[in-house]
Amino acid sequence: MFLFAIGGTGSRVLKSLIMLSAAGVKPLDENGRPVGDLEIVPVIIDPHKSNEDLKRTEALLNDYRIIRNRLYGNQLNVDGFFANRIVTLREIMSNTSVTLNDTFIFNLAAVEHDKFREFIGLATMNEANQALTSLLFADYQLENHMNIGFVGSPNIGSVALNEIKDSNEFKAFSNVFKQGDRIFFISSIFGGTGAAGFPIMVKNIRQAANLEGIENRDALSRAPIGGLTVLPYFNLEGSKDDTRIATSDFIVKTQSALYYYKGTLTGANDSNVNTIFYVGDQVRSNPYLYDPGEHGQRNNAHLVELVGAMAPLQFAGMPLSRLSDPDGYPLPTTAYEFALDKDVLNVNFLALGARTRQLIYKPMVRFHLLFLYLRTGFRDMIGQGFTEDAPKIKSDFTASQFYRTLTDQFLHGYTDWLVEMYDNTRSVGLFNIGENDMNRAIADVGTRKGLLGHKNVDNNVFKAEMNRISRDNPKYSAATVEYKLLDLFWQAATKIIDERYENIN
Repeated sequence: MFLFAIGGTGSRVLKSLIMLSAAGVKPLDENGRPVGDLEIVPVIIDPHKSNEDLKRTEALLNDYRIIRNRLYGNQLNVDGFFANRIVTLREIMSNTSVTLNDTFIFNLAAVEHDKFREFIGLATMNEANQALTSLLFADYQLENHMNIGFVGSPNIGSVALNEIKDSNEFKAFSNVFKQGDRIFFISSIFGGTGAAGFPIMVKNIRQAANLEGIENRDALSRAPIGGLTVLPYFNLEGSKDDTRIATSDFIVKTQSALYYYKGTLTGANDSNVNTIFYVGDQVRSNPYLYDPGEHGQRNNAHLVELVGAMAPLQFAGMPLSRLSDPDGYPLPTTAYEFALDKDVLNVNFLALGARTRQLIYKPMVRFHLLFLYLRTGFRDMIGQGFTEDAPKIKSDFTASQFYRTLTDQFLHGYTDWLVEMYDNTRSVGLFNIGENDMNRAIADVGTRKGLLGHKNVDNNVFKAEMNRISRDNPKYSAATVEYKLLDLFWQAATKIIDERYENIN
């Protein structure tokens, strides 16, 4: 599945998808079985390369790839932490004449350095065309530096991003796309880059037959396409001197864009998108620093992004019969919305609907327990029990690239993500932040009652269970120590969650 994350919101939703994938959340088909042979190919489209949210997401993607490759290599159908295979476009290319960097970032060199007036060649236009251009674009839009994005102006973005169809990345994408692949877009509707990029990309894919140098045109024109359209959910601090982006404009921009989308993407006569998901929040976030782009744009994580990250997983599990007719052409667009089970400002697992809990509760709890275990107990267990079974886990393992990438980098990003979601107006407290006691780690979910009180969960309980699973287990004889450690913990955590924690599903 090709996953195009457009603009700042695209990067932030993708970050939440990375966290869910690290926890082992996988797309399920209509029968509840994991979707087989799935590769996720994220492509981030954003001219604002210095965007801090983009850079954080790119770093997490690279860390994820290092960790997963060491655990499973090129295997696709696995169960465990970091189960979803996430690869770059370059990784899945065979020998080709197209030159492409091994990165998750779409190269937008054509729009990176110019002001918009230079990009459209305003100075070389005749007087009549210059006059027309001045009617279509405000002065501040013409002076906009393209390398900070489109600053809430989709009319700029629609012109600039149309160049994507001529890029090496788009040609490479078309060359590797095949029958059976799917495409998903993540974008906001109330800004500039995302609101413009989504319809432009869909248009170029559906009209691939009209493009030169593009392969697999028929497969592209009939490809199952899904999209997550993120409605307003965050708030900005006001700026007296710069009004290019204003929270008060978000609703008007959203209404206009939805009307346009109906005519080009989702309407009865223009169903170019098979499935679309809408998510937003009337309870706006804490005010984010007003930053049109010059200072990096670093926004806190939000519930909307976590919820949005489930949309591509749901799309990947949909049967083809719900997306396309027998000839492969799109059926009328199906739209989905998300709602909390309880409309509360402090969101924990119990505030989520049953279907959402069933998808993410156990995987996220397993991953959080792994986080606590590696932080508080693992080092003390080296040299005893399961660590002495083949293959042995020795003390130098904690200095390996894998372990340092997992603990110092990826889990550090995980902590930031949890804290940022917790600190927002609609606070997400799935876990008790800063709590190292596994008995009290899950917000409003305790351990089961036994004959002598509540059952206990701690590092010693995990040690005993991991020792039991590891003992004389031929499964690990040819495995790496990295796989052995995380697989043992996955199995132990599954049993401990079922037997010792309250059941909320």
